[in-house]
Amino acid sequence: MFTLRVVRHDRPEQLLAECLSAVVPSSGETLQLDPLDGDGEPSGPSTCWRVIAVTLHVPSVRSDAPRNGRRHEVRMVDVAVRPDVMGVPDLVKAAQEILSESRM
Repeated sequence: MFTLRVVRHDRPEQLLAECLSAVVPSSGETLQLDPLDGDGEPSGPSTCWRVIAVTLHVPSVRSDAPRNGRRHEVRMVDVAVRPDVMGVPDLVKAAQEILSESRM
């Protein structure tokens, strides 16, 4: 298990989520962020985010040996995301209009 941190690509100081995980997302995948209440139940609408970059914080060979005798391991993975608008038809249409105007 490691800490998975999800931050906005265009606002790196904006942390969207942080939790323990055993899964590393891949670039291009969609993450669904679900707000949960104190009991772990959904408490609001989910949002979808497209993975732009994944950074694994890997201990280098120049690291000191862990004092507990265990091997080094990845403890932190940062994931940069942007809003995933592909599932929202109005946003997709607006994005396409902006692109077509910029090509003129």
